[in-house]
Amino acid sequence: MPLAEIPVAVPNPFRLDLTGKQVERLFQISPDLVYIIDVNLRKMVFISNRVQDILGYTCDDIQQMGGSLISVLVHPDLNRFVAEIYQRFAVLKEGETAKFTFEIRHKNGGIRSIRSRATVLTYDENGKNHLIMNVAEDVTDALAHEMDLQKKEYQINETEVIFKCGSWEWQKNEKGIRWSEGLFRLMGLAPEAYPDKSVTRAFFESFIVPEDLARVQNYSKMVLVEKNDTFQIEHRIIDAAGNLKYLTLRARCQYGEDGRLERVIGVAADRTEIETYQKELERRLVALKKSNQDLEQFAYVASHDLQEPLRKIIAFGERLDKKYKEQLGTEGQFFVERMTNAAYRMNGLIEDLLTYSRVSRQTESLTFISLEEVVKNVIEDLEVKIQDKNATIIIDKLPTIEARQVQMHQLFLNLIENALKFTQPSVAPVVAVKARKANIQEIKGIMQLNPHETYYRVSVSDNGIGFEPEYAERIFTIFQRLHGRSEYEGTGLGLAICRKIVESNHGYIEAHGNVGGGAEFIFYLPHRQHEAR
Repeated sequence: MPLAEIPVAVPNPFRLDLTGKQVERLFQISPDLVYIIDVNLRKMVFISNRVQDILGYTCDDIQQMGGSLISVLVHPDLNRFVAEIYQRFAVLKEGETAKFTFEIRHKNGGIRSIRSRATVLTYDENGKNHLIMNVAEDVTDALAHEMDLQKKEYQINETEVIFKCGSWEWQKNEKGIRWSEGLFRLMGLAPEAYPDKSVTRAFFESFIVPEDLARVQNYSKMVLVEKNDTFQIEHRIIDAAGNLKYLTLRARCQYGEDGRLERVIGVAADRTEIETYQKELERRLVALKKSNQDLEQFAYVASHDLQEPLRKIIAFGERLDKKYKEQLGTEGQFFVERMTNAAYRMNGLIEDLLTYSRVSRQTESLTFISLEEVVKNVIEDLEVKIQDKNATIIIDKLPTIEARQVQMHQLFLNLIENALKFTQPSVAPVVAVKARKANIQEIKGIMQLNPHETYYRVSVSDNGIGFEPEYAERIFTIFQRLHGRSEYEGTGLGLAICRKIVESNHGYIEAHGNVGGGAEFIFYLPHRQHEAR
């Protein structure tokens, strides 16, 4: 579209008399799209060749569209939009610029966003605006980038609100530290009250609890002296509303080639709720520990004090049976026998209670012991039972661990004795004791274990009567029995003692079984005790 016929006037102080052709050449070399609209004809009288680069249309294409791009404009209310644009053109004053953004369909079908600036070029004979020059640029990518930034900023702000945190940044040659909105909120401040989002270090330090200030300052100096890439510190603040808060500060430092600090990016997180929960948990743990100690002490003292009268009951019962057996008669002898048996059972129960309470007292010191030697000693203790049952005991190669000798002896004694007790009729018992190093998947699958430490997986399995899988947890409960005393003797404390021993050694125990298919007790023990704590 030629510009030769359009009169062009260049204002003072540097006046140039340019022909339309000369001005057209200037417009054609402009990186922006230049087009001129005749307000009266409502059509373009000139458009630079940049239109093809930006929108894909040639000047011939636009001529075929009637000298206008209105047909390819994209707007939900196109007629109103076009009317408003021409109304704005009509009232434009000399030297004034109108800015507007619109969407237009590219020749390839895509939608482009165009930002245009309009100014009056010439007036008609009545002094009204005639030709309007527009300089336009494609801002599609810029708007998309801007929207993406806004979306990310929104996501960051929402994340800071949800996680009660805020970020900050310091750069060399900047006067202050830039805070995010979340950090202002964390300090109990309104972000809008700080439009430049910049504060001084002294401003931040004014919130730090006085008892923590020197520690924070000294730590910051140490980081700079040692030129650490990262730092982390926890301290308390009093926010603008007077609330005490616990913060965790984490930051990454960037240094220049000269070794000087150039940039620090950090995050401050509010851990007040965690601190509150942790203190409450510690308080409850202390109370629970004291309660357990009191109960253990009571069980120990009560059991110990009960043994003496029980011994007398047993002794006098046996003496009564021996000395006055004939005078007692059949019924009297039956009563004495029942009394004595009950006293023996009570004595066994007290002994087990004493054993249970001793586990937590941990009077025995830790030492490295061979579990293989422990099991061999247990086999010697149970030699008579093993022979009576015609049992086979299979002992795998067992590890050496740091533990308490007496406790490990009690653990294996209870488990192997159980295997010899709960046997199937007319079936010779087979008991297998095996061990191997636990793999990381097994350790991670048990929340009671520390995944950074070494554990051994030990198992004691048998071919006895087994149990219903649903009772796998119940059998470890104190005084719980799956069978009556008439079927199998015992106090119901053996497996509870096993669990307490394993857990007091920072391990874990579980049971697997099926009725008629035997039972397997698996427990995990750490190689070293101090590593697992």
